[in-house]
Amino acid sequence: MTVADDQLARIGPEIDAWDREDASSASALDDRLPDCASEALALLEALRPIIPIAIKLGAGQAPGTDAAEDAWWAASVALARRDLLAQQAAGTDHGLAADSLRLLDRIDSMVGEWSDDWEEIARRCVDELVDAGRRGRQRGQQLREQRQDVEPQSHLNVAWLLRHPTDHYLRSATKTVADPECRALIENQIARLTPNYRELCDLDWTTEEAVTDVICEMQVLDTAPGGWKKPVTAVVTTPIKGNTSLDEQIAVRLVEDTNAPFNGTLVSFLVGEQWLTCARELEDGTLLPLDGTRRCAVPSL
Repeated sequence: MTVADDQLARIGPEIDAWDREDASSASALDDRLPDCASEALALLEALRPIIPIAIKLGAGQAPGTDAAEDAWWAASVALARRDLLAQQAAGTDHGLAADSLRLLDRIDSMVGEWSDDWEEIARRCVDELVDAGRRGRQRGQQLREQRQDVEPQSHLNVAWLLRHPTDHYLRSATKTVADPECRALIENQIARLTPNYRELCDLDWTTEEAVTDVICEMQVLDTAPGGWKKPVTAVVTTPIKGNTSLDEQIAVRLVEDTNAPFNGTLVSFLVGEQWLTCARELEDGTLLPLDGTRRCAVPSL
């Protein structure tokens, strides 16, 4: 047991309660969605423990170079391992836990050996991450209470899953992770998620497509150069509906209103991906992606 695991064990009952709450919330959605959407949400929940680690790897960072950073790695691994073991014991990991646990073990083995002060730093880092989770859950509860009179429509959940593929966290990591074992384990997870996304794409999206100004297949040329406020540039590979032409460069917005508080992007793109984009054309010529927008192809890993 690492020092981070030891510190986490002291506050385990609260985290166990969070796991039970998450499992209950996920199961409550199942009867409102198509089977493939229910599976997609379950896969997202099963992957959730390692998403912060995948994001960190995708940013080009790795353990073993800095004591303070390694404290974060150790604390994050301990938290993720606890969640994954709970999922595995409950039978809710959907086949993802084994590779996720092996990934955590590999990352743990890459954490450096530091001075005695590092152990105290790692303990504090565990407390800080748990406290951040606590605040996030409180904020989520407040938002749910504010929306309690608004019943979400199931097709909106499915459309969101199409526009935000769960494997994006993992695909970003494969571009920068240097360790061959980590990369192989991440690729295994991507392969597990791929069939479900195809099932989501195969649902009937004709109603959504009928109300759009523009439908085209496009290839993403870049990430947003200035963050989420600036559009992503793409090139049209197949014009289908509306005012676009083959090889035309287009700009696709990530948010509806750049002056509004940031609450996540409308769509999640990675460079080189091909997307079938259903959109409304705005006065400035940019496209606002709508429901029915979905990924068609990805670059080879």
